[in-house]
Parts: sequence; structure tokens; C-alpha cells
Amino acid sequence: MIDNKGKNIRHVKNMNRYVILQCIRDQGPITKVEIAARTHLSFTAINNLVDELIREHLISEAGFDISSGGRKPILLELNPDAVYTVGIHLSASTIKAAVINFKGRPVVQEQAKLRSKEDREAIVAQIVHAVESIMAKSKLPRDRFVGIGVASPGPLDPSRGVILSPPNIPGLASVPLRDILQERFGMNASIEKDANVMALSELWFGAGRGLNNMIYVDADVGIGSGIIFNRKIYQGFPYGAGEIGHGTIELDGPRCNCGNYGCLEAVASGMAMIRRAGEEIRRGVASELAPMYLDNEDAVDIHAIIDAAKKGDALAVNLLNESARYMGIALANVINMITPETIVIGGLLVNEIPEYFEQIKGIAQARCFATFHKDILLQSSQLKLQAGVVGAGTLGIEQYLSSE
Repeated sequence: MIDNKGKNIRHVKNMNRYVILQCIRDQGPITKVEIAARTHLSFTAINNLVDELIREHLISEAGFDISSGGRKPILLELNPDAVYTVGIHLSASTIKAAVINFKGRPVVQEQAKLRSKEDREAIVAQIVHAVESIMAKSKLPRDRFVGIGVASPGPLDPSRGVILSPPNIPGLASVPLRDILQERFGMNASIEKDANVMALSELWFGAGRGLNNMIYVDADVGIGSGIIFNRKIYQGFPYGAGEIGHGTIELDGPRCNCGNYGCLEAVASGMAMIRRAGEEIRRGVASELAPMYLDNEDAVDIHAIIDAAKKGDALAVNLLNESARYMGIALANVINMITPETIVIGGLLVNEIPEYFEQIKGIAQARCFATFHKDILLQSSQLKLQAGVVGAGTLGIEQYLSSE
């Protein structure tokens, strides 16, 4: 159930506008009568605010609904061309950029290899160039853009807009990226942990639409998660919540990049599978990956393991099965502790191998407290590999709407 009840109090007009936009986004095309029923605002308030939103071109008429007698009611939807944002998604290997419209759809997109992980100036220059390039490619006037959002590996401080000490991109340590982008482009900028913005994108435009509380888990080269409570990113105190990848799941497990031992990321991530593939090949296990690894160890990456698994290679399949088992157990623990309305699982491993998701789902349901497993919905990502860049753009939209 959506907890989106507005209140007819003058000083919360902006909140009521936001609630109406949220309702239209989740349920549209929708009539004014349906909006009133869902939000519990008076029809007069709905009428006035809808007229205002139409004048501002944030929403538009989308035809007519079936009439039960009398005039046909007008359907309303978001105006996709109302405003635009730039979304930037940074990872340890790539930088993705997109212009996102008001309906969360990428208008134009670009992707490039991250040229450096250590050189601060080079990384910042590439991010700035990515923003400039994608805005130019869109051919939209500059005044149509209302913000820039950046999804970055953590840890980071979203309130100050500073990336703290990302282990896989050390050159970004202590970089005040938000202020750099705001000064350079003269518009609002936001930064947020990558898994958090993926959760936000699924809440607004994907598998979490219409829900209040959800968790997004990113199963990729690394493992992260984002938590949504009451339709907002849950930061924890003061920030940093959702580090599922760094919960210990194997007491005497291998050392993780974070410095701890036996983390979920150290035993179940793409990085862990790459390490395990090398260990098994050196031990003499037969695999189509063996000649590639023995010729060049760096040639066996997560894509090579996924391709081998699709062909039925026993080593690659076993590595994925082992990863899914750890992931399922970890999610069972999350379900028992938080009981969210849904858990959405995305990332390269789920997107490329649907069976991997089904294994995780089956293990999580079998391991969680029996009372819960019938009610908790486990889903694969709807936005797939665009979740990060769409979520980054959504940050800009959310900030724009919240500041009105």
C-alpha cells in the first residue's frame, strides 16, 4: 500500500503537489477522481493543483477514460518533456552518461571506459566531459536541464556531496564532486551511492512502483544494496546503510577489499568468482577457461565466466551456483530482519543469467522465517543495466520537485 495521503493545509501545498505527481507517475494515465480517491485530498484541491501543474507543463492530458454517464473524464499523465536531468553512473571500469526525461526514460546515452582509477584530476575531467558531451548530444537548450545526479561507489557523504574513500576508485577519495559540478554547470547536483540510486530508479520507474519499502541488491562485479523506507532512500546514521556486501557470511573466509574477512562480496561477487576460477584452474580443474587463464590471467573476467556458464562449462556453473547459495542465505537474513515489501535483485549476474536469480530466490525463501516467505516478493530488476544511470537522473528530478 502507498502511504501518500496529502493534507489540506496551506503550508503543505508543495507536499500535496508532490503527492499528486507521485500518484500520476505510479498510476497514470489517471483521472482526477481516481487521484482524489488514492491521495485523500479534496476534489477541489485536486482540481486547483492539477490545473496549476498543467499550466507549468509538468503534466498533460492523455485522452479520455470510459464514462459511466455524462462527460468522459480526462486522463492525466506526466509530461515527459517537462524537464530533463543528466545522470552519471560511475563504476570501477566505466562511466555511463544519459539525459533522462521526466518519465525516467533515457533520451540519449553514452558509455566510456574509465581512463584512470588513481588520477584525481583525470577522473574529474572525464566526469565533467561526460556531462558536457551528453548535454550537447541531446541538442536540448541548457535551460531545459534542472539538475545533475551522480551514482558512485561508496562510501560517500551525500549531504556534503563528497566521495570519501572508494576502494576501487582511490583517485576519488575526498573529492567534493557535487560542488565541482554545480560550479561548472550552474545547476543543482547530487551524488549518491550507486546501489541507492538503483533502488530509487526501481521505486520510481521499475519493479518497486507503488510500494513504500523495498531493498535493491546489486549482484555484479561487487555486491551492494540500497534501502527504501517510506519511499525515500534510507541513509542510516549518518549515512552508509545498505552495505550488504560487507556483512560477514563465512567466518574464516577470504580477505575482502574492505579489509575484513568472509564478507559476502569476498565469496559471492563477480570479483570472488574470478579469484575462485583462478584457484581452481591452478589446482588442475578442467574448464574451457583454463587455456585463456594460463595464457593471460587477466583474460578471465566475469564476462568470460558468464559466457562459459551459458555453454555449460562445469567450473563456471559451479561458481555461479556457489555465489547464488551465499546470496540466497544473505537475503534470507535480510528478510528476517527487515521484512520489506519487495527485494529487487539486479546487476550483471542476474541480468545475464535468469537461472541465477531463480536460485537466489529459492534459497532465500527456503531459509527465511516461514511466516514471511509467502508475503515477501523477490523480483529481478526491470531497469536492468540502466538502473544506475536512470537512478542518477532521478536524483536530479527528486531534488527539483522537493525544492519547488
